[in-house]
Parts: sequence; structure tokens; C-alpha cells
Amino acid sequence: MNKRPAIPAALVREVKMESGHRCAIPTCKQTPVDLHHIVPWETCQKHEFDNLIALCPNCHRRANDRDIDRKSIKMYKHNLSIVNSRYGDYERRILQYFVDNSDAEFINLP
Repeated sequence: MNKRPAIPAALVREVKMESGHRCAIPTCKQTPVDLHHIVPWETCQKHEFDNLIALCPNCHRRANDRDIDRKSIKMYKHNLSIVNSRYGDYERRILQYFVDNSDAEFINLP
């Protein structure tokens, strides 16, 4: 029996950052998160960004139990790529400002 190697720290960080360190299920968004292999590790035997998604422990269990089917998980992963490519760095920093300063109503831009 092969022991599964740990997911490299840089890859863990990249997958968690993709979903903002929250569960990738849009109606959930809980923290903390685990990394879930979309195609099971037993099948693919490798850790790759496109096959990993951040899920809270509850959604991770539901995905493993197939309560959340693989096709849905793939769509959630795809949606993350769309959202993350929609905004450039400048727009993301502005959005992050409003996340960090929830009482702010405007921002003065140079």
C-alpha cells in the first residue's frame, strides 16, 4: 500500500487562495478548509491544481460520500477560475479594501 505524499505547501496555498481561504461551495463559504481531490487520489495518484478544490470539512465529507456529485464539484472549480480571471490585480485590491473595511462607503483613488 502506497502512502500518499503530502500536498506541497505552495500548492495548498494556491488552492486556498483561489477560494479566498473559504469553502468553494457558493452557498457555504465556511472556514477552515480541507483540500479535496476532484478525481479521487486513488484514481489519479497525483496532486495537481486543476484537480484540487478547497472545501470545509462538512462539504468535503459530503463530496466524498457523493452527496455533492463530482460534476457539481467540477463546476464549482470552473466557476472559481471564471471569478478569479474576471478581475485584474487593481480591481482585486479595491474589492479586498471593501472586504477589510466593511464600513467604508467609498474609496479615494489616485
